[in-house]
Amino acid sequence: MDYKRGQIYRVNLEPTQGSEQQGTARPCVILSITPLNSKLRQVGVVPLSTSAKALPPIVVSVPSAGVSSVALCHQVRTIDKTRMGKHVGEISATDMTAIEHAVRQVYGL
Repeated sequence: MDYKRGQIYRVNLEPTQGSEQQGTARPCVILSITPLNSKLRQVGVVPLSTSAKALPPIVVSVPSAGVSSVALCHQVRTIDKTRMGKHVGEISATDMTAIEHAVRQVYGL
C-alpha cells in the first residue's frame, strides 16, 4: 500500500492507556513524509475527532476532513502499518499547513 502524507485512514489505536486517544476505527491523517512511508513499516499519524472543540495549537479545525472535524495535534503517534484500515479521504493543503504549524508549536520545533 502507498501511504501518502495528508491522506486520512481509519486506524485501530487500541490498546491505549490513560488519556491517549482511543478507537478501533479512529480517523487519522498521515503526518510522516511520503518517501519515508514507502520505506518504513510505520507511519506517523494525527488522530481526528468531531467531538473535541478547536483549541489552537493543541486542537485545530480541519474542515476538509468534515465540517466539525479537528486534528488532535498533541496526540501524534507512530503506528505500525498493520493498524491502518480503510482510506477515507485527504486533508486539504491549507488544513495540512495548519496541522504542521500546530505540531511544531506543541513540540517546540
